Amino acid sequence: MQVGITSDRVRYIKLGEKGKWEEECLTTGIVRLGFNTAQHFDLISSGQWDAYGQTYAAAGKTKGKVTEIVGQVSLFAEDDGSILWITFWRRKMWWCFIDPASPLAPHPDGSGTFRRTLNGWHSSALNGTELHMEDLSGHITQLAGYRGTCCDAKDPGYVVRRVNGEKLQEVEDAETLLADLEAVIIRMMRRLTPGDFELLVDLIFAASGWRRLGGVGGTAKLVDMELLLPTTGERAFVQVKSEAKQKEFNEEYAETFTQMSQFGRMFYAFHSGKVKCDDENITLLGPDRLASMVMDAGLASWLMRRIA
Repeated sequence: MQVGITSDRVRYIKLGEKGKWEEECLTTGIVRLGFNTAQHFDLISSGQWDAYGQTYAAAGKTKGKVTEIVGQVSLFAEDDGSILWITFWRRKMWWCFIDPASPLAPHPDGSGTFRRTLNGWHSSALNGTELHMEDLSGHITQLAGYRGTCCDAKDPGYVVRRVNGEKLQEVEDAETLLADLEAVIIRMMRRLTPGDFELLVDLIFAASGWRRLGGVGGTAKLVDMELLLPTTGERAFVQVKSEAKQKEFNEEYAETFTQMSQFGRMFYAFHSGKVKCDDENITLLGPDRLASMVMDAGLASWLMRRIA
């Protein structure tokens, strides 16, 4: 079992003005800092913080600003590997620890200084889950808009927990309840008549933004619904089967779909049986996937009323 990280302090860092150092740092495993640290490297490397601050005071910076800059630089230069550093790039949160054995050094391009990370930058939790910004709390993602260079995260425990891939007990309880509900939804779907099951699938797609062209069902053998996604103009058709059978799917639907050039995608929805397909343009909507879509679309109550 992989040991989780620990840290009592989490610091956000902006990697260069407008993120100009992001790609270099995240791909090479370094952390860069500006603040004229290359020009005054002798003062910083020897811990002459008052003298370093005076360079900014002489340039007209206020006492408060000088204290802020010296504090940020000294934390970075003297970090013994205990601070968890985070930043944001390509809509993900990235994290690292600085290698305590890596001394502060002037960057070869003459702009600022850098330190090496312990094991590189990471954009996924220890359990492999990608740390997408849309999945993180707003009090963390709002740091991406921070106008300064570095600041502390207000809830370091939250960041550490997300990096470790840990969940609150309330979340685990909710996931257990949702899994139980999905299992019940599957059983309820299997009680629907074929016509009601087609209607349920139609309601799911409507809630997802697809617009139905023509009626549901009918005499067409291969097409139960024709759909249009207005935002992209994509056309698709849906085949709804109560029970899926691999041979029937291969011979009557998958093979024929390749000849229907007017459709860019096929959806094959079923609540019983198993089917496999390697065609990336054919989306299989089996019982588990449909049960999740029923919940997302708020159709559990409709389903309950239909079979009551």
